[in-house]
Amino acid sequence: MFALALRFPAGRYHATPWGRNVNEADVAWPPEPWRLLRALIASYWRKGDRVRWSVGDLARLVDALAETLPEYSLPAGAVHAHTRHYMPTGVLNKGRPKTTLVFDAFLRLPRRSTLVAAWPRVTLTPEAFALAADLARAVGYLGRAESWALCEALAEWEGRVNCRPLADSSHGDPLRLLAPRTPDGYAAERQRIIDDMKRQIRAAAARPSTEPAIEKAIDKALTSKGRRAHTLPERLLDALTLDTADYRDRGWSRPPAAREVVYARAPEAAPSVVARAPGHRPARTRRDLPTVARFLLAGRPRPRVEDTIKIGELMRRAALAQFGWRRDEAGNRPIPLAPSEISGRDADGKPLRDPSHRHAFWLPEDADGDGWIDHVSVFVRDGMSRDVQTALDRITRLWLPPKHRSEEVDAEPGSMKEWRLALEGFGRPADFAAGARIFGTSRRWRSVTPFLASGHLKPSGYAGEVRRLLRRRQLHADDAHVTELKAIDVGGTPRRAVHFHRFRPRGREAQPDAAGALLRIVLARPMQGPLAIGYASHFGLGLWAPDHEDDS
Repeated sequence: MFALALRFPAGRYHATPWGRNVNEADVAWPPEPWRLLRALIASYWRKGDRVRWSVGDLARLVDALAETLPEYSLPAGAVHAHTRHYMPTGVLNKGRPKTTLVFDAFLRLPRRSTLVAAWPRVTLTPEAFALAADLARAVGYLGRAESWALCEALAEWEGRVNCRPLADSSHGDPLRLLAPRTPDGYAAERQRIIDDMKRQIRAAAARPSTEPAIEKAIDKALTSKGRRAHTLPERLLDALTLDTADYRDRGWSRPPAAREVVYARAPEAAPSVVARAPGHRPARTRRDLPTVARFLLAGRPRPRVEDTIKIGELMRRAALAQFGWRRDEAGNRPIPLAPSEISGRDADGKPLRDPSHRHAFWLPEDADGDGWIDHVSVFVRDGMSRDVQTALDRITRLWLPPKHRSEEVDAEPGSMKEWRLALEGFGRPADFAAGARIFGTSRRWRSVTPFLASGHLKPSGYAGEVRRLLRRRQLHADDAHVTELKAIDVGGTPRRAVHFHRFRPRGREAQPDAAGALLRIVLARPMQGPLAIGYASHFGLGLWAPDHEDDS
């Protein structure tokens, strides 16, 4: 037998199926047999030892692998995800650059997962296997260039196959892949196409001509690069080597050297269409629903950590826009149609008075510690329904329209107030703890943003207010030790509470505390983040992260 084992170090696989547009956001999974053989051929021409291996050696290897179809062992846990980008077109619209929405679809794969494509009925000679092994080691990517790949040729493999070819599509929904024709099959198809072209040339003759003249015209047409015959080389290897643009430029809906085959894929090998954190199982009950949606934020420049509350407000506004609004009975006030866990309001549009804070927290985050916000997490304690997940998945950007210029986040003069968002996944806090400090577990917590009292401060000060709010969250707060900090480090710069924006841009609620404080909390026992309490904590104020520097 012969097999190729593929790993993707970046955990992503990008490949658009033949005949599909990139904006259809589809991914060719598993990698088609056509793509696998072309990857080996590309390795030969780019990095192969052409002194040791001749083109004839490569042609014999390709013919041997094209004789039968491979079977696949696909890793479980793949997630079909995508990002969306507004790319400039180079055209101006009313003096502003016009953009177009472009999707970048990919599969997110579990760490250290391996895909195996096996040809169980292929037996290569030692020399042919050595060539295949040399070419496999030279494969640097599969699909698009960002799909970094490590490839290894195997002479023996005894793993479990979960995706194999079918003789017909009668066994459930078909999975159609592009595969090379067998050498004999390609030769027959090539001859059929050439015969059809000859008949067309004879039928199109303007006046009776001698047979030699017609044959001369046919030979000229078949050798012209402007005709389809240019994409009909004699050898299968040469047909697989042609650029995809050559086929499309000459009007092929499918390469003549390719055929469409039907595969059956086991359910556990199919990619999930709902993004979730690696290792998080699909929800089966309310208790199993994801509680976190984490987004990557990008743009130039990114917003400062000091503007956390503004980004939190924008994120909530973007989520509400996915559901729309209705007017109250008087027709004066808009009421969000979003569920209460997203809007934070009841059916009449009034703010929830829930001491357990079951509605969403919109938590901007500086994950790499450079002082700029690079992620936004949404946390809903009791879980996100499928409708909520779908709505959040549709959020692709945060932006400030001109009418809100007074609320703008501080940035460079003249810069566009727009940031792109890419959903990293849904899951539970523990699923993201490795990359997000706010979801860590600890007894000791340090302010990430200032804490503001949600009521008038008592003689016990901020320490008493923190204990009161922790107690309302049903945490063991009586033994909590609270100390005030003069400043915290933000991107290498000491920042005090006064340096942060501490007011809701459009908030109507009373704000008894305008100063705020930076604090350290030591709890009686460890707890899992996120920890956000106090005024505007649903928008990123009063946010804490584990203080590992002080752990003993």
